Amino acid sequence: MRVAVDRKEFEEVLKKAKLATEKKTANPILNNFKLSAKEDRLSIYATDLESFLVFELPARVEEVGETSVHAGKLTSIVEELSLAEVYMELVDSKLIIRGGKSQFKLVCADPSEFPEFPEVQCKSAIPSNLLLKGISKVGYALSKEDTRYALQGMYVSNKDGRLHFVGSDGYRLALYMPEGIPLEEELLFSRKSLKVLEKLLKDTIGEVEVGKDENFAHVKGEGWKLSVRLLEGEYPDYMAVIPTDYTLSVLLDKNEFENALKRLSSIASSSAFPVKLVFKNDFVRVEISDPEFGEGKDEVDVLEYFGDSEPMEIGFNGKYLLEALEEFDFERVRLKVIDPDSPVVLESANLEKDPYLCIIMPMRL
Repeated sequence: MRVAVDRKEFEEVLKKAKLATEKKTANPILNNFKLSAKEDRLSIYATDLESFLVFELPARVEEVGETSVHAGKLTSIVEELSLAEVYMELVDSKLIIRGGKSQFKLVCADPSEFPEFPEVQCKSAIPSNLLLKGISKVGYALSKEDTRYALQGMYVSNKDGRLHFVGSDGYRLALYMPEGIPLEEELLFSRKSLKVLEKLLKDTIGEVEVGKDENFAHVKGEGWKLSVRLLEGEYPDYMAVIPTDYTLSVLLDKNEFENALKRLSSIASSSAFPVKLVFKNDFVRVEISDPEFGEGKDEVDVLEYFGDSEPMEIGFNGKYLLEALEEFDFERVRLKVIDPDSPVVLESANLEKDPYLCIIMPMRL
């Protein structure tokens, strides 16, 4: 194998591909990239057996071939080279890397030991910026518990002409539902793979192709292909947990509500802090009590109030409220409440401009 590639392009690809490698593993081949030079392309393969990522770069291929080298070492070397072009040559199971006056020899592994990659199958297309936004909108709510396999992923499907992006950990549920994007299949991307996909989408313009087979969800962009192993189990019926009847509903300024929670969090002893919301006709009082540091309270003006005029008190995890509020694009939000023990809906006051809502379970204080 003898091949030359643009150093800057190669560096950017290696940084992204390294996200799909496995650092802590009993199988050292997963610390590696597989490099394959054919015709006028250099292909870079990376996997942690959950995400399978392939990049293709324009290259000057003098001799076809393939090898496998340590991902971190190759990336570090290419980052530090000074010349605009990187030249690589495979000699006696070592990859010679040249750039300017610098030369390195990396020990290679047998490329045949590298895992087999799935064939990418795509049927639909999604604007890359919309998929990226969906990850941002619901990614914070994904489960981090190993026992809840299906909830460890972002669910994507088509419901009544809207594309649904869903994330939930059983205590809260985030739902982003833009309209007008057809999708033939239901997709479930694991939480870990979303970090890889997010990095890819940030530098992608236009649409990406998506699809799935029995074992993988697939995404294909210009110059790259990502296959993600599907999570076990069916995704829960999330629409069934969204309340449709409410006792009261209040309209709040998003920034005022968010800033009040941030001010009160300064007295909390951890990032997950309990707060009490006291609902009244003209304001919502937010209260915190920490046995170690003290107490605090703040008020948020109610812009519109509908429903029961009797005051109501509900306890929440303040971190859940803050994380949900950070993802709203519209400046006003609506809190819809049944009673202190039922799920509460926090949604955009303009679902056409910002089709986003979050369901949060209350907590007893």
